[in-house]
Amino acid sequence: MSRARRRGLVKAAFGAAALAVLPTRAQDFSAKPITIVVPFAVGGATDVTARRLADELARSLKTTVVIENKPGAGSFVATTHVTKAPKDGHTLLFGGSGITNVNPHIFRNLPYKVSDLAPISTVSKQAFVLNGHAGLPTRTVAELVTYARSRPDGLAIGTVGTGTTSHILAEWIARTLGIKAVFVPYKGTSQSTIDLISGRIDVQMDGMSTAITMHRAGKTRIVASMGNERFSLPDGVQTFGEAGYPELVAYAQFALLAPAGTPDAVIRRLHAAVAAAVRVPEIADKLRAGGEIPEASASPEEYAALIRSEDKRWGDIIRPMNLRLD
Repeated sequence: MSRARRRGLVKAAFGAAALAVLPTRAQDFSAKPITIVVPFAVGGATDVTARRLADELARSLKTTVVIENKPGAGSFVATTHVTKAPKDGHTLLFGGSGITNVNPHIFRNLPYKVSDLAPISTVSKQAFVLNGHAGLPTRTVAELVTYARSRPDGLAIGTVGTGTTSHILAEWIARTLGIKAVFVPYKGTSQSTIDLISGRIDVQMDGMSTAITMHRAGKTRIVASMGNERFSLPDGVQTFGEAGYPELVAYAQFALLAPAGTPDAVIRRLHAAVAAAVRVPEIADKLRAGGEIPEASASPEEYAALIRSEDKRWGDIIRPMNLRLD
């Protein structure tokens, strides 16, 4: 074999070895902590789920995983922070459909683009519910419609502010049921729950995980679920589909995203870790006990396809409201 031939083979071997090492290095998270940024305050459903995921990711990836809560401005603060972070997989966003599919249809001057984020995986989802105060004289959706139509101003519905997912869903429900409603804005679900318990408002939009706790304690009562499942629903509580409104389906989606431009090897390593975490029986059982459905995407591409399909659906829901905010 000629000297030139031998040199060529040696270079090729070294090149192949280097290429083999690169993905491994790209997927090694032990060098520094991972920060998962949560767009909501400590103690809410999103925060609790993020912390459960973080504990399992820390074990899987053999590194420290820190939760950083950045609430405010309709999740803009947290989302823009992550989009501007280094593209190395160490700063991630724990978000969902509000960030990727609702905000773009509402805000004229959105400080980020959905394309600024790289989908990793969904984690879980929970149905939105219409939650009523314990003394509300209705047990079914049909009774709620009759009750609302008997009142001059209709229902007083608590939401967490104009343009939020809860406000959009409340308007959608009222329009679909053909009832009048007054939408009462609050800074958070905990504040609207206080007024719901006291009877200052009739109903509120809430997530299953928090509503089910209050329902079981007898402090409030779930009127109807926007989910398709019954596994976490108390006896006697309907889904809107069972009540004759199959179009009224909506879930809060919990998912993990990275800054766009994060290397594909890093995205896939994180996806594998999320998928493994959701399969851990202890994690899955805790999610289900709180009314959530564990649901990791089969791949980052599947989560990206979900974002695209949900974008059309939410656009169709929001467009008739003529709701555009600066």
